Amino acid sequence: MKRQVMTILCSILFLTICLASTANAEPVTQTITIKPGWNAIFLQVEPVWKDAATEATFPENQPTDSQVVFNDLGTDLISAWMWNPQDGTVEFIQNPDTPVPEEPDMLAYVPGNALATNLYAIHGNHGYLINYAGATDFIWDVTGEPLPPAIDWKPNSYNFVGFHLDPAHLPLYEDFFASSPAHAGQTIYILDAAGNWSSVGPSESMDHAGEAFWIYCNGSSEFSGPVTVQLGQGHDLGYGAVLEQQEITIKNDSAFARTVSLSLADGISASPVGTVPSPFPLFYWEFDPANDIARWTQMPTGTTHDITIEAGASQVLKLGVKRTDMTADTVYTTNLQVDDGKDPRAETLFKVPVLVTGISYAGLWVGDATISKVNQPAKIVDPGVATSTGSQFSYRLIVHVDSSGQTSLLNQVIQMWDEQNSKFVLFADDALIAYFSGASLRDGQPVGRRISSPAFGNFYDVDNTTLVKFKELTPADTFATMGGTIGTSLFLPKEDPSNPFVHKFHPDHPAAAGFDITRAVSLEFSDNDSDGNTILGSTALGWGSTEIGGIYRETMSGLLRSDRPINIEGIFVLHRVSNIGTLTTTAP
Repeated sequence: MKRQVMTILCSILFLTICLASTANAEPVTQTITIKPGWNAIFLQVEPVWKDAATEATFPENQPTDSQVVFNDLGTDLISAWMWNPQDGTVEFIQNPDTPVPEEPDMLAYVPGNALATNLYAIHGNHGYLINYAGATDFIWDVTGEPLPPAIDWKPNSYNFVGFHLDPAHLPLYEDFFASSPAHAGQTIYILDAAGNWSSVGPSESMDHAGEAFWIYCNGSSEFSGPVTVQLGQGHDLGYGAVLEQQEITIKNDSAFARTVSLSLADGISASPVGTVPSPFPLFYWEFDPANDIARWTQMPTGTTHDITIEAGASQVLKLGVKRTDMTADTVYTTNLQVDDGKDPRAETLFKVPVLVTGISYAGLWVGDATISKVNQPAKIVDPGVATSTGSQFSYRLIVHVDSSGQTSLLNQVIQMWDEQNSKFVLFADDALIAYFSGASLRDGQPVGRRISSPAFGNFYDVDNTTLVKFKELTPADTFATMGGTIGTSLFLPKEDPSNPFVHKFHPDHPAAAGFDITRAVSLEFSDNDSDGNTILGSTALGWGSTEIGGIYRETMSGLLRSDRPINIEGIFVLHRVSNIGTLTTTAP
């Protein structure tokens, strides 16, 4: 019982670590024009900056240093300010003509003045006031992680905010806030060219993408724009190395129905290394009424998946990922773009980061090879070509992948408990059973778990004389790589006890009358069989992480004359049953 409890606790700890581990998302660049004098800007990205000397990036969730973020503005930066709402009912604009309200409601960064500086971290989804002494406009490129809209409103007060606007479809103020009772008809102040706060009329165009302004919030509010998303955790779709699917809620907070378009934005990266999958393996769950089926459909690149949402309504969308062809411990990132640009009154455009971690395939995989084709050696034409059989037959496959990526074929495997090292072990040698204890209970007694495959006899080394407990499949590091093939050659001498022609109880089957048998086995990883038909299960999200398969081929020689081998073909599907990446070969 203690061992089981510890195993469960370790599993929970592992899951917690996997879910908590994060990395920087696919960065985007926000371009901001800084004019001489006062500027009111709205950062739509979470700044991610590299150290010029080490190329190291600031870790996820660590505040980005103000001096680093504003470094590009150089010595012409006089000061930068961020609104810092405190508890209470204070109105933060006592005089709208004053560019910077009094402290403590504003945090300041003053270059070279440590006493006046109390703004140390710069975050996205915030407005900033920047006093710039340059003689001409400065084009400032801020690189960082995109953020979905999110505003923490201070009720019954002015708020210094900005919105994720589509620069190509800028709305009127009255239209943008029409569906929000807390903001409709409220006074709005923008920073004019002279550096003063000026009120704007409701019928004026909201032509300030990337800018911040003051607006009064009458009561409480959760309004962050006409279209927003609610994520399960954090500000991104972080799948880590464990999650396969998540739900997001797309909200239409406007006063009319909207068509919201989802698409994968340009840019995919892998860190630290790895081949970038193209297109990115992000899928959405949909119902196909034409075929009366529900299925996972890959998110399009270059086109959009459109959703119509009624006014004031929400729609829940399931989004999943497949880890096929992803490198272990590598974080793959891209951005999901949310846009209502197909709507005549489009206003919103933003991106949601997507992060997926590749997994190690180390462990034990068990499944079946299902044979559906065999050749007819007696045929005159194409005697070696495998053709469809009248029915199928299957046999078990046991494959182990070690921590280095080496794959091996086994004819049996045993799981037991190592008391000395407090861990489960896998081995293929019966001689090791005595050194370990049972991994499960049977009739109240601890026993090991054995999985065997009668389809494979004894294995021999390359010299065809030395018995081995497993056969390595080559090349290494090819397991689960789509289009990749691994294989080996198996030799079964005529006198081997597992040779099917050796039968000591039948006079017609003496050992001397047997045959040396050679089997060339290959596994080609694919979503389809050799005829292009989809393999059952390959459309599931777990394909490539908990389940994998492809085309099985085998050439058997020795049963007929040398120029007439037996060729069989079919599919194989393997299921992951253990994460143990080591086959134990010696006693502890």
